[in-house]
Amino acid sequence: MTLETLVRLARSRTPADRGRIRLATAALALSGALLLGAIRITRLGSAELSEDVYSNYVAESGLRSGLIAILVILATLTGGLAVQALRLGTAARERRLAALRLAGASRKQVRQLSVTDSAMAGFAGGLLAGPLYLLLSLLLGLLPRMAQILPGAELWDALIWIPVVVTMTAAGAVIGSLLHGDAPPARDERPADQRRTGIIAGPVMVVLGLITAHVIGYVGSTLVVVGVGLSILGLGPVWIGALGRRLTRSGDPANLLTGVRLVTDARPSARMASLLGCCAFLVGTLVQGLVGVFAEPGAYYETDFYAAGFAMSALGLLLVALTAMGALIVGVSDQLVDQRRQLACLTALGVDVRFLRRVIRRQLTAIAAPAIAGGLLLGGLLGLGPLIGGANDPFQVRMLIAAVVLTAGGWLLGLVGGAAAGFLLRNQLRDALDPENLRAA
Repeated sequence: MTLETLVRLARSRTPADRGRIRLATAALALSGALLLGAIRITRLGSAELSEDVYSNYVAESGLRSGLIAILVILATLTGGLAVQALRLGTAARERRLAALRLAGASRKQVRQLSVTDSAMAGFAGGLLAGPLYLLLSLLLGLLPRMAQILPGAELWDALIWIPVVVTMTAAGAVIGSLLHGDAPPARDERPADQRRTGIIAGPVMVVLGLITAHVIGYVGSTLVVVGVGLSILGLGPVWIGALGRRLTRSGDPANLLTGVRLVTDARPSARMASLLGCCAFLVGTLVQGLVGVFAEPGAYYETDFYAAGFAMSALGLLLVALTAMGALIVGVSDQLVDQRRQLACLTALGVDVRFLRRVIRRQLTAIAAPAIAGGLLLGGLLGLGPLIGGANDPFQVRMLIAAVVLTAGGWLLGLVGGAAAGFLLRNQLRDALDPENLRAA
């Protein structure tokens, strides 16, 4: 099969496919821009630079290597968003490739089509990485000097841009190859004893970590974070199942269908909720640390220095949370494909895309909003001090106000995430309700 034929067959034909490729392209473009930033900072060498020109994170050689590592990690996390974007409609894509196999295509040719589809998204993302890096560096240049962590572009960056395009294309090809055999995960029914273990062990680890943090340092901090994660993971299926069962008794048809979907998909939903909750918990502690920096500027060497560090950490956690939210949307997308015959039957009862979109929005909001708001509330009340062995008074007025604002913002973010998911899945929802799905498979 020639390259031209591969490109023609791999090109997106439906609105759902085009939306999936656009999301993946945007994620890979941001990943490439961050990679360009890491290379640009690496080219500055290992010598000390003037702090009057560069941010401290760039000027000091010891901090520079850490900044490079952070940019590479952020680029990797952004690549995870591309993976989730390309997984959208996995079940539908596999059925389309299966139809090609029935038409006479070999397994090798089908894999080549899957790889070419993702590689084109990587190539487009790589091409956009250069202008995006230039835009980011210009925008950061408008901020205070400490926040200018991306140096301005030079002529040499145009040459380095070429290997980045190649790297993004290769990354897209690898993702496509890995997703080609990506089957929907089997149901994970953990015994109740294992859930009770998480519910019991989680709080115990949190208490031990808080008590011993001033003695064993970051080991205690790790115990706290792991304990919070175990608690949320153990409680997740319980509260999601309870919420789903309550909604199934509702007189509202949308709530009824939402409850059925929550009960059916409780276990995977709880895993994503635990990840969202842990990220929100850490973001809450970082925001409280940031509030402390601005509330007591005299207690810190340089306020902008700590503020920039907290902001970069929060950005990394935000990317992890977005990846988890993407995984939730992917799960719902494949659910729509697998249940398309049942959903098409609802068309005869007057169900339209707007109704099903409302169901999906409520399903994702019920999972994401409590997890994000609860994590931010817990992290906001606890603060950064106890995690690093310091003292912290959770009943200070500024901490209580910040915790309330974080909780409200987290709930609003969950609502926005549900609405965004409904918008991103609008084409899949329309396809799921198509009466053509009632034809014999």
